[in-house]
Amino acid sequence: MTFNERQSGPQIKLIFLSLMGAVGFVLLIACANVANLLLARSAQRSREIGVRVSLGASRWRIVRQLLVESLILALIAGALGFVLSVFGVRLFDTITADVGKPYWMKFTMDRTVVAFLAVVCVATGIVFGLAPALHVSKTDVNEVLKEAGGRTGGGGMRARRWTSALIIVEVVLTLVLLAGAGFMMRSFTALYRMDLGFETSRLLTMNLYLPLTKYPQQEPRTALFRRIEDRLRGVSAIQGGALTSNAPLFGGFVRQLELDGRPIAAGDHPPEVTMVSVSAGYFSTLGLRVIRGGGFNDIDGTPGHESALVNQRFAAMHFPGEDPIGRHIRLLDNAPGPQPSPPVAASIVGIVPTVRQRNFQEPDPDPVVYLPYRADPQRFMFLVVRTQADPGTLTPLIREEMRAIEPDVPLFRIQTMDQLLALQRWPFRVFGTMFAIFAAIALVLSAIGLYAVTAYSVTQRTSEIGVRMALGARPPQLMWLLLRRGLMQLAVGLPIGIAGAFGVGRLLQILLVQTSARDPLTIGSIAALMTTVSVAACLWPAHRATQLDPLKALRYE
Repeated sequence: MTFNERQSGPQIKLIFLSLMGAVGFVLLIACANVANLLLARSAQRSREIGVRVSLGASRWRIVRQLLVESLILALIAGALGFVLSVFGVRLFDTITADVGKPYWMKFTMDRTVVAFLAVVCVATGIVFGLAPALHVSKTDVNEVLKEAGGRTGGGGMRARRWTSALIIVEVVLTLVLLAGAGFMMRSFTALYRMDLGFETSRLLTMNLYLPLTKYPQQEPRTALFRRIEDRLRGVSAIQGGALTSNAPLFGGFVRQLELDGRPIAAGDHPPEVTMVSVSAGYFSTLGLRVIRGGGFNDIDGTPGHESALVNQRFAAMHFPGEDPIGRHIRLLDNAPGPQPSPPVAASIVGIVPTVRQRNFQEPDPDPVVYLPYRADPQRFMFLVVRTQADPGTLTPLIREEMRAIEPDVPLFRIQTMDQLLALQRWPFRVFGTMFAIFAAIALVLSAIGLYAVTAYSVTQRTSEIGVRMALGARPPQLMWLLLRRGLMQLAVGLPIGIAGAFGVGRLLQILLVQTSARDPLTIGSIAALMTTVSVAACLWPAHRATQLDPLKALRYE
């Protein structure tokens, strides 16, 4: 596992790959638009190409000329895009500096990115310039030279098929991007609305790590942690201080649960719970009270006093309608590894409010078992402090107190609980917004593509429209005639795009927070949005066609 994955979570790799896919989709949509424009332009040049062929130009020479033109357009656009990307990346890095992004993560342009941009420019210029070039190179010289102005070449069956296929591809890719953006934004909203179970204001968190050479055994660790607790209690500016192995929403040890009197049948898997080690004042520091039973005291966790607290979720799952107080449990480490942790046996002494530790993607919080840290003091611990004033102002004071207790154990990652939660949420906020931006760009590009194709079709059929109007065709009939092609393309692309939306939902499922990959609201919303934008893009040029003067339309050349 890389440092980035260790610090930001294993999902960070999937997020970046998904963003690369989103960028690729936007690129394909833009290229499809350019290919459509090149098709239209090549159709207008059919007579010119026909003359060239009649004068002896080979098909390869015609294709080469058109490919060179396409490459020049791609390279000019790439140069402009490079300039914009340099400023855009710097702006993005600046904007995201204060939203919880790790300080060591920097977004910059390097040689690899520049080389990738150059390859993309050349590749797109060739691939998406090839279709129009091949299309126009197949021009029948005799037919073109017989046509008045070569106008009808653009209405050929091959050109219409190419154009329709590209528009359908745009619709499909845009729907997939809109679905990804919708899923990410819903997850972002759900994460911020999530009930954490405690009040986060005026909470300061920090990490401490005991050196193995000085604290190899459990007894010295326990003695140091007790001194820290006692010292913090004597500071008047601190309302409460506590130690925990895992802060809320920052995971815990996954253990298999065994309950006394409930044997597990052969072949069944024991239920899993989250195990967290805490000090006696942990819940009072978070502003919580024990609901039933009693909390930890200074002797819990010592031999003969194996105690545990469970949250309400645990009690509801494993003791529905029963009293869990006094029941005995065993926690087993089933994680792969050469040295699994020994089993932990404890008696439940109290029930505490539910605070999320892990699985925040799920609607329901995880069942948690809290053990006194004395049972197995870890070298890595969180120190949580509730202050009476602004938490940031007490950082120097807490550092001094820790230096007086143990100068060889520095504090690091000192931040408020809100900052810690922002660190957990920042990928959803930043990359969800980026997904939305890419989806918006894709939607605009698709609308432009549909508009351009419909407008071009209206231009090509101006004389036909004039004849129909002269023969008594009504505006609604003309509207339907011109809208039919665009609506047929939408009808083909919409089901394919919705299937792709389900696919991208499954791909992003590991990133989604309390959002299903088959969420009907998200899928229905993006389908309705795409339909509305597509119909509007086709409707405007069709409406303009109904306003034509029949006499001018009949004279149109």
